[in-house]
Amino acid sequence: MPSPRSDAIRSIVDDLAAYEIDNNAYYEDPEPRSFYDDHLNGKLRSLKAFCQTLGWAELATHLQEMLPIQGEAINALEMIHAYIVPEVRRLLDQTDVDAKAEPTQWFWDFVHPRIAALARPRYEAGFYGDAVECSYKEVNDSMKRLVRELSGKELDGAGLMTTALSPAAPIISLTEQRDETERNIQQGYMQIFAGAMTGIRNPKAHGNLNPDSSKALHLIALASLLMHKIDERIE
Repeated sequence: MPSPRSDAIRSIVDDLAAYEIDNNAYYEDPEPRSFYDDHLNGKLRSLKAFCQTLGWAELATHLQEMLPIQGEAINALEMIHAYIVPEVRRLLDQTDVDAKAEPTQWFWDFVHPRIAALARPRYEAGFYGDAVECSYKEVNDSMKRLVRELSGKELDGAGLMTTALSPAAPIISLTEQRDETERNIQQGYMQIFAGAMTGIRNPKAHGNLNPDSSKALHLIALASLLMHKIDERIE
């Protein structure tokens, strides 16, 4: 079932597909020219914002290059009808196909409850990047609180994880480290936690990570695993 956001995008695209300009009025009178320009600028800015949110970077860039429309609405409308409208409809159709593979209740029951509470409403609204970002912020914040309580240190991100989980002097112990296998587990999870902060949380926070629905679920599942490992720490 299409999301409310998909319906909003389709409404914009349908308006653009049906939009017509009186060529004579446009070139002969500044007033209607300004009206047409302003109307198209508003529609394209709204469409660009949706494209950015959905991670359609190439289309968003193309729309940005068209803006603002000033005295070129007729030429711009030709591009809109020939390329923008068909491309958005193609991407929306693909998004609707992806939506058919939405996770079941079982998936959200499987995910750590704090991650599910934050990520699920964002994911189901179609904000996949935001769902991922809030999941890894929760992992970071949970570890940060523990480290502050146990050591008084105020750390963040990858540095927080390497300090908290360092096999040499762990603040948070995931194993007893009685043998090489347990030391390797501590070392491995330290690297996974730190890598998640560097490679997932930070790029999303800076606006460079725009996962599709499937990739977002994989990333949410990893955040869930990390939260469970924090819960399983040795007191």
